Amino acid sequence: MKKCIFSLLIIFASLVAKSQEIPNQINRTTVFAEFKPAVITLTSGELLKQNYANIFLKNSSLLYKHGIFDMEADIEQIESVKFDDCLYVKVDTVLARVIDSVGNKKMLCASFIDVDAYRTRLLNEHQVTNFELGEHVNVTSTDISANEPKVYPLNNVFYFELDGKTVKVQERKLDKLYKGDKKRLYKVIIQSADFSWENPVSLRKLLELL
Repeated sequence: MKKCIFSLLIIFASLVAKSQEIPNQINRTTVFAEFKPAVITLTSGELLKQNYANIFLKNSSLLYKHGIFDMEADIEQIESVKFDDCLYVKVDTVLARVIDSVGNKKMLCASFIDVDAYRTRLLNEHQVTNFELGEHVNVTSTDISANEPKVYPLNNVFYFELDGKTVKVQERKLDKLYKGDKKRLYKVIIQSADFSWENPVSLRKLLELL
């Protein structure tokens, strides 16, 4: 059995990972630097074309332009959003990007500005007098380096989509999905020195094992 598990680990190690790299920080509050065209699939099945759309990193929601205003779409009515180079699907109350797939199984990621980490960074570097995260992150500071570009830390939440259902990628949730030999191999993978719950390359090994 140990020989079998070892052989499977060698196979996993030799695979070329297809997962997209996921940044852990960004210098803006939206995924894309510029608003771009998107096709929105509603829960009713209706398709809508939007010429200026983006993903808001406050809560991983859909933004679109209405005249000169940036509007946040009603997430309850959205099933998915297709941009030219990526697809977002609704998971609970957020939009998660499809970053990898193995057969009909998918890996998704929803990214958010880590407000607590950002606030801590500001407190360490500046004398902050006001902090607000509305349509944009607004900070009032007495620091003389206020003109420096802002960099926001990101919190990335991963999901597996299996047979049309989504499972949050957490040890206690995934532990229930593996049985027998696969359960033992799952334990070997997550206990290996190079495994990370925040690395899509590591998580792909778990997706392949399902």
